[in-house]
Formats: sequence, C-alpha cells, structure tokens
Amino acid sequence: MDPVFTLQWPEFLLATRLQKALPKSQGYSLLIPVSRQEKGFDLAVIKNRPNRISRIATIQIKASRSYAQQPPKRTSTKRHRFQTWFKRFKVPKEADFFLLFGLYAPDPARTKKVGPKWYRDCTLLFTQQEMKNFMSSCRTRGGKPDRMFGFGFDDERKVAQTRGDKDRRLKDYTRFLLSRRISLLKTALRA
Repeated sequence: MDPVFTLQWPEFLLATRLQKALPKSQGYSLLIPVSRQEKGFDLAVIKNRPNRISRIATIQIKASRSYAQQPPKRTSTKRHRFQTWFKRFKVPKEADFFLLFGLYAPDPARTKKVGPKWYRDCTLLFTQQEMKNFMSSCRTRGGKPDRMFGFGFDDERKVAQTRGDKDRRLKDYTRFLLSRRISLLKTALRA
C-alpha cells in the first residue's frame, strides 16, 4: 500500500496564496512537511539567494470556521455578521509566523450552486512575538486567562477582536490581515 499524503483545506488554500504572493521567479519556495507530526509549524517559506545562503520562515496555521451572527435585538448592540472562535494555544518556538484563518460564505442564504472561489476567508498574520503578546493578553472580563479568543467582521475590510479582550473594546486587527502584511514575510526572509 502506498502512503497517502493529505493537506487540510486551510493549509492548502494559504499555501496556494503564499505561492502567488511569493513567486518562484523571485527566488521563493514553499515547503510543506510530509510528516503531520512535525512540531510547531505547518508551512515553510524559503528565499533562495544567488550566493547560496537561503533564509527560511516557518508558519503555523490555526483555523476556525466562521459563524454567521443573528442581527441584534437592540439597536445599541454592535454585532458583526461573522465571528471566528479559536482555542487559546501555547505559542511554539518553532514557528516564526502564525496565520489565523476563518472561512466564511459571504451570502449564507444563497441557494444556487456555488464553486470554491465563492467562499471567502479572513486571515490574519502575526509574528511570533506578536502572537505571544496577544496570547498573554487574552483575558476574561474577570481578568483570568480566557481559554478562547475570536474576531468579528462583516467583510475583509474591518476585523475586530470580539473574545479574549478583558475590556471588550473591539480592538481593531484590520492591519493584521494577510493581504496587508505580505511585506512582513518578505522582510523577514531578506534579513
């Protein structure tokens, strides 16, 4: 029997997106560990250089489905159309970057057939230090470590933290969107 290699959908989708943003023609390569037991990361990006000194950045992916929210009963209540939920995790030292991925259907009421390109995702990119800081700040209203955290959004233009923030300020995380932070990966691979 031949061994079978499978890849989770979020990892496949993000690997494809990273390949387009970091093309081989510019010296980038994307690696996926063959062993699912590889500790601490899911993808690696390599920047090959003419002088044979390559740089590597490891990435861990955390995925959540997005939950469609019901409109609030009170007009004073702010609620986003979509909500992600992630379990709090220990930040592994093996990963340089973290991608938080939330898949959603822009029109959940649609009844006509749709293809895979119809679905959208809200993906945030954090450095290891940013993720450590974020995890240590995830607190319940009582100030205890929250076991979950989440983000709310209506579309990809504005993302706010909706769980894990002690003060419930709906902190803006729009600047962490992957599409706005590809240059961060490129800078890390230049060092």
